[in-house]
Amino acid sequence: MVIVSTPLDHEWRTTSRHRTSEGVVRYQRCRCGAWRIRLATPRTTTVAVSAGRVRAVG
Repeated sequence: MVIVSTPLDHEWRTTSRHRTSEGVVRYQRCRCGAWRIRLATPRTTTVAVSAGRVRAVG
């Protein structure tokens, strides 16, 4: 597992990584419950999707 800290105090852990024709896709989750999907190509790294904490309602 890889932990990456950002200025927003997230500690991103890579939960899975997959090679694709576009590059490497990483699914990451923070200890606060936020998650994101990152695409790393030979030229750039992009956050494709990012979401806040998921909370149960009920």
